[in-house]
Amino acid sequence: MGNESSPLHVRILVFEDLPGIWTARSLEHDIVAESRTIEMAIQAVVRIMRAHADFDRRHNRAPLSTFRAAPQMFWNAYRQGTPLEWASRLGLAFPGLTAQISVAVATERPHARIIRRERAPMTPSAQAAAARL
Repeated sequence: MGNESSPLHVRILVFEDLPGIWTARSLEHDIVAESRTIEMAIQAVVRIMRAHADFDRRHNRAPLSTFRAAPQMFWNAYRQGTPLEWASRLGLAFPGLTAQISVAVATERPHARIIRRERAPMTPSAQAAAARL
């Protein structure tokens, strides 16, 4: 199977789920990781994706083909988020595979609207972290 022929397109949404807990969620392939910083959450989700992509290639499957897309509310949050330009270099984390990765930081917690039906503002630590990036 020619898995190397088509590039892997990945969009990752990052948001502060709880104060001091960052969630990174891949949109095309619904894979989630959490950590204490934006960077560590992104690295964690990329590591999980790389492990699954490697497994799939060893078994002649398209990388990450067994994962469904994330729910629409996360795609909406991604479109409204702040892009992290440095994240495009993360494609190098997939040796032997062409990967195009883009990351955005959500301006609000995506599922907050479902829980409270109102906009959940960014916490001060989320604002400060997004400003640093």
